[in-house]
Amino acid sequence: MSTYRFFVPPEWLGQGDVVTLAGGLGRQLGRVLRLKPGECIVLLDNSGLAYEAELLHLGPQAAQARLLRAFSPGTEARLRLILYQALLKGERFEWVLQKGTELGVSAFVPLITQRSILQAAEHIGPQRLERWRRIIQEAAEQAGRARLPELGLVQTFEQALAALPPGTPCLMAALAPQAASLHEVLEPLRVAPPQAICLFVGPEGDFSPEEVSRAAQAGMRIVSLGPRVLRAETAGIAASAIILYALGEMAAPKE
Repeated sequence: MSTYRFFVPPEWLGQGDVVTLAGGLGRQLGRVLRLKPGECIVLLDNSGLAYEAELLHLGPQAAQARLLRAFSPGTEARLRLILYQALLKGERFEWVLQKGTELGVSAFVPLITQRSILQAAEHIGPQRLERWRRIIQEAAEQAGRARLPELGLVQTFEQALAALPPGTPCLMAALAPQAASLHEVLEPLRVAPPQAICLFVGPEGDFSPEEVSRAAQAGMRIVSLGPRVLRAETAGIAASAIILYALGEMAAPKE
């Protein structure tokens, strides 16, 4: 099986057994990766299915491939984990997107909190959003995922709190005195795992006491990640990994 995986527009795969791979992908296959006719790649249409394809022709602007078979990679988590990550400095937020995608996070919501460096969604322009989507796609392709994690709109903490999905367990990782052990909170969920979990992670400096109080009043569970103080980007990835592992989403695949 090829290790080269690429998300493509679904309409590319609905035109018969031979597909044309145009644009940047067509150039990447021949000029960057230097693949040859007869080699196989995997195409993904974000439906959960994957398509093994044999390269037929590689030109300067496009390539052609023959679809050999469709299959389910079985790499998507059953649990829908939605990570509400406060915006971070520099490349740290991008690191969370990349590693969270690799782990199996289903959706990311960029969050503006009281202690966030950026205090307005207008500061996140189209170019940055496109860069974030590209990071997610490349990480999903590398990790063998069959669906692209969603990237939500930048929201304030108040907006996110007002739109919490009903009936979905919501956790806030915070350095708060009343925080319960994440292990203890997850233990009852192992018996009957929920379909989705929302996880809130704060910025450098953590959530403010007011935000923690408002989250608790909204029914969110305040959780601790242990006695050590983690960087904001580490906290989001560590908590995501713990949740996915505790609820059986990181077991070895069955043969």
